Amino acid sequence: MPSWNIHAAHVERLLAEEDPGELGIRDANAFLFGNFVPDIYVGYLVPDVDHTLRYCDTHVTEPHAIPIPGADEFWDEFIEPNVAEDGVDDLTLGVWAHLMADNRYNTFVRAFNDEHGIPAGNETRIRKQSDFDRFGKALAPALVPEVTPELLREAEAFGPYEIGAEDVVRAIAAAKRLLNPAEPARISANAPEAVEASVGPAPSAADGYLLLTRDFLEETFDAADAAIREGLRRYAAEVRAAGGDPAAPAPHRVPKRRELPVGPPPSILLAKNPEAAASTQSASSGEFRSR
Repeated sequence: MPSWNIHAAHVERLLAEEDPGELGIRDANAFLFGNFVPDIYVGYLVPDVDHTLRYCDTHVTEPHAIPIPGADEFWDEFIEPNVAEDGVDDLTLGVWAHLMADNRYNTFVRAFNDEHGIPAGNETRIRKQSDFDRFGKALAPALVPEVTPELLREAEAFGPYEIGAEDVVRAIAAAKRLLNPAEPARISANAPEAVEASVGPAPSAADGYLLLTRDFLEETFDAADAAIREGLRRYAAEVRAAGGDPAAPAPHRVPKRRELPVGPPPSILLAKNPEAAASTQSASSGEFRSR
């Protein structure tokens, strides 16, 4: 899966080159945080959450060595039904953007591996993640989310599962560690247009890529960026066509959630099996139980 540096760089470019209001983004901080949400409870990136969820549930996909997250399925269940009622909040839009980015990166990596005869497996996964991390750090995004009352409200009301206030704080602390900008830029919901792009140059070919190439990752970044913009423009246009205002305050809704299997905290889950939170995790795994 793309690193959080990559996800943050996508948001940074989007806010620097687009009018957020034209895309239905009201609170850029909540949108940025939403771009991290699907990974919060998987177990690897935020080690101190109090429970875990299966990758296949948070990414709307099936177990696979290189899964294809269900951005369209998430859209159909959590965004499209609300278009006629003033749309959805920014965290939900950010989650969709995360899933669309993951979808594009993993789809392109599958094709790359097939073209070059690279077999699926743990070694390939480790090399892919190393390349994602290297590329993401070279992008050097400067934005990190901050805890705000609106973010906490949207996290608590997130459609598929609740994100508690303590886990919001933990996830933002993890983001600060992982992104590690020299001077984190605080993102204002009131003035997203003031954010400047800081996406730096891609790494050189001599920078130690283990599976992919710099050119491949740059092309994939551009493809994911285009898909995210297209989807957000379509969302804003559909809200307007339904008589709503995509720039109006985010609606408050009570979520109707399905019961998801819940696993133990990462410290327990991964101590038993370091691969327990991987995207290949079986839907019938005994590590995850209904609450």
